[in-house]
Amino acid sequence: MARRNQTTLLEKIVTGFFRGVWWLVKLPFRGLAKKKKLSVADQQYLISKRGEIQSWLQSDNQIELRHAVMEADKLADWILKKKNYNGATFADRLRSAENDLPKNVYNSIWQGHKVRNLIAHENGEISVNELRRAIINLEME
Repeated sequence: MARRNQTTLLEKIVTGFFRGVWWLVKLPFRGLAKKKKLSVADQQYLISKRGEIQSWLQSDNQIELRHAVMEADKLADWILKKKNYNGATFADRLRSAENDLPKNVYNSIWQGHKVRNLIAHENGEISVNELRRAIINLEME
């Protein structure tokens, strides 16, 4: 009866072998696991930041709207980081999230990010309506 509770060396080797095979089978599918969800504290931060951005969205002031575009872009990047998307830049992280986002949402975020890049790198002239559209696009709804 004591024999049943003891595992033999052969049983350990066979078990280890099959565990190794199972690990190899699962290896290519590791990245397909669901991305992590936001904690309650992160959700509260997100709601707070969205409220700020929404208040700037009501403005007709170009400077406030440009600031809102930059903040909305930072918030979208923060969400991608929190959900563990890989990449060195916002663009890289967004590309890694492409398969998890609906195509229209993915394209909207890209459009908003392009406006953010115009503001940050080219300081081009952008209409109030374009700024508002970029903010809405970056909200990742």
